Amino acid sequence: MIKRVLGSSDMTISVVGFGAFAAGGWMWGDQDDADTVKAVHAAVDAGVNWIDSAPIYGSGKADAAVAQAVRELPADRRPLLFTKFGHHLVDGKRISSATKAEVIRDCEYNLKVFGVERLDLFQLHWPTPVPIAETAGACGELLKAGKIRAIGVSNFSLAQLDAWRATGVPLHSVQNAYSIVKHEAELDVLPWCMEHHVGFLAYSPLQRGLLFGNWTREKTFPAGDHRSERSDFRGPRLARYLNAVDELKKIAEEDEMTVAQLAIGCLLCVEGFTAAIVGARNAEQGAQLGDLGIPVKAKQLAAVDAVIARLQTDLAAIGDG
Repeated sequence: MIKRVLGSSDMTISVVGFGAFAAGGWMWGDQDDADTVKAVHAAVDAGVNWIDSAPIYGSGKADAAVAQAVRELPADRRPLLFTKFGHHLVDGKRISSATKAEVIRDCEYNLKVFGVERLDLFQLHWPTPVPIAETAGACGELLKAGKIRAIGVSNFSLAQLDAWRATGVPLHSVQNAYSIVKHEAELDVLPWCMEHHVGFLAYSPLQRGLLFGNWTREKTFPAGDHRSERSDFRGPRLARYLNAVDELKKIAEEDEMTVAQLAIGCLLCVEGFTAAIVGARNAEQGAQLGDLGIPVKAKQLAAVDAVIARLQTDLAAIGDG
């Protein structure tokens, strides 16, 4: 059972998704590379100490922008580089595969594009049809060779985590979706990580921008932005989410916090939670990341839980249409 630990502040805030922004056409729409570089620099200035990327983000443009941003920083200020493998955009289709040869190829690509001798965290982006034992074995060889410091997986189920553990290859982190409004990970993956001393990295902890708290009722998404295709981000479901955000604003304002600080702060109090991956499109947003790691009070947690419970009941009644 997941427990809350009030008063904890041992958390890292990270930046993610620059690749998805940098090239456009996959998930987030258009993004200027110069803004990406500025966002990275501002985030580092604000205290961010690692960056998460992936080859599929912008079909490589993200990695290039992140690499440029990191190269421009003094060596003693460069953040750790977390990246991924096994998931690519080929002829407009998302392909997941992680044979031994493909794992090694993706590692060499990442080492070259970032200009480093070792990757700080190498993560399987999505489960693939390839036997987990083969993928894990390849990662174990890279770990022993010193080409990666740690191994991670993303979007894994409990059964897949057990299968990886059965190989005997070390697993250092799991990156899955997790936020105050999407907390399914609490049912199984988070407890598994706690039991096996594996780090848990949450992506979309602000629910793809919703919990920044600055959307209006007129909010829409341009072509190429994946949110335009999801029922949570249009029509009655989005309207209900925005009503909940208004309630969260009132709770946050009582302690001079933002909705984003409140949303991340609630996750901070979850036992076993390791880090949040929060995206930024520009320098202003990058600078804001350093202000997110604020633990919340028991009274705030209870109030947020009540808001989310009502939200989930109403969403179930609305349905997915």
